[in-house]
Amino acid sequence: MPGGPTPPALTHPSPTVAILLFTRSAGDEAQHKQFVGGTPDRNAAVAAQLIRHAQATAARTGTTVVCLDSNRQRGATFGERLTGAMQQVFEQGYEQLLVIGNDCPQLDESLLRRAVATLQQGQAVLGPATDGGVYLLGVTRQQFEAAAWQALPWRTAQLGAALRQQLRHAGAAVELLPPLADVDNEQDLARALRQPLPRLLQRRLRRLRPVAPQLRPRRLSVPLDSARRALPRRGPPAS
Repeated sequence: MPGGPTPPALTHPSPTVAILLFTRSAGDEAQHKQFVGGTPDRNAAVAAQLIRHAQATAARTGTTVVCLDSNRQRGATFGERLTGAMQQVFEQGYEQLLVIGNDCPQLDESLLRRAVATLQQGQAVLGPATDGGVYLLGVTRQQFEAAAWQALPWRTAQLGAALRQQLRHAGAAVELLPPLADVDNEQDLARALRQPLPRLLQRRLRRLRPVAPQLRPRRLSVPLDSARRALPRRGPPAS
């Protein structure tokens, strides 16, 4: 389990806080990311498991979860689609919003509860990804500016620093969660499966990975008797 302070307990769900799961559909995700070798269906199945896990983890916090996949997103760029989705949730009356994706299977319930509790205290919260981006961000309605957020360097290694600067410019105190790794390709997935993960998710993801063929030992092409005669002969030890 990731380190850090013990998350504050949430005694009851807050009607002012929502978690936005912003994701592609499993099919779209499989077209953009290669999680495993083999057929496209197997790759989409991995994406579906990651999406399902993220949604279930968020739901266990007792916080309202809004899932907007690529079929319900609008905009030409990632920044437009994300800020549009955030604006849509804020317009439903929520005052604090936590945004997560599907690509960080190590994000667990305790970290989400800690992030929600931070938002309830009026602070912004970021989960830094090891590649320079973020696996989680949380803001209040007052800290969010759609136009400024659209222009941030989304999907780059500069995003984390740009988000911190933008939030501080908006007057927000920012709490940083422990850094975690995203899963964007086959190497990332292999690395994630070597880390502590929920047992059911780990078992399902391992089943979807193709098994490498076993290499058989090569047979000697020289008959055994001939091979023995070719071995150097050693004399008895000198007395």
